Amino acid sequence: MPFDALLLLITGAAVAGFVQGLSGFAFSMVAMSIWVWGVDPRIAPVMAVFGGLTGQIVAAVASRRKPQLAVLAPFLVGGLLGIPLGVLLVKVVDPKLFKALIGGILVVFCP
Repeated sequence: MPFDALLLLITGAAVAGFVQGLSGFAFSMVAMSIWVWGVDPRIAPVMAVFGGLTGQIVAAVASRRKPQLAVLAPFLVGGLLGIPLGVLLVKVVDPKLFKALIGGILVVFCP
């Protein structure tokens, strides 16, 4: 892996981890906004999901509260539906269109 790509990967993960630590969410959104400039679009979503999940697991273990199924149910259902759909879309999405859509979403919602 070239040094520039590794630096981009580490920077995206560090900034996203910092934001997730402050807010409790948004790892994937922040990481993808940095990784979209140089990480392969087929592997970036996998890394974003893994990083976000890891951060949430660390936070859940650190909080030491017993999770309530009624509170977790919407998130579990969303994950069970969203992850397979996302995996299917990654195979068919055009990388240039993907970058343009992510950039457009960030331009609209970040200010």
